[in-house]
Amino acid sequence: MGPLDAYLEKTGTVVEHMALALEQIPEGKALWKPCEKALPWMYLLSHNALQRILFMKCANGEPVDLAAAKRDPAFQSKNPMDAAAMVRRIWVEHVAFLKSKPDDFLKSSVVPFWGGTALAVERMLGWMYEENVHHRGQAWIYARMNGITPPSIWGTERR
Repeated sequence: MGPLDAYLEKTGTVVEHMALALEQIPEGKALWKPCEKALPWMYLLSHNALQRILFMKCANGEPVDLAAAKRDPAFQSKNPMDAAAMVRRIWVEHVAFLKSKPDDFLKSSVVPFWGGTALAVERMLGWMYEENVHHRGQAWIYARMNGITPPSIWGTERR
């Protein structure tokens, strides 16, 4: 198993956990957040899909406007079920994109969508994995704050 395979397996699991978590947000709670500065529950779990799209644009050398991308209606889900479908659809696109690249792609460098110094692709993928795990953990807390015990499918509960 190579580094790309490990990334796809680990991240794919977390992405599916996030999609399942989106589907379990109670009605009327999609925009709930624990405090004013926090991300709304639905966006907390779905915005990582936008990061995958932006990464692919950067890797293709396309210009990225982060502020405009956040306002793009294509990434503005109307409800948690739509958000879950978007998360899964973009994951499939991301996997196909990565598998279409040559073996040395992970060692190549791209300027990240947030700007700054170019990073190795494998480093950016590592960051995206960590970001997904972080937001899955935050969603676990959001669920607990709303009286929901996160199901074991999230990978966070042991019986």
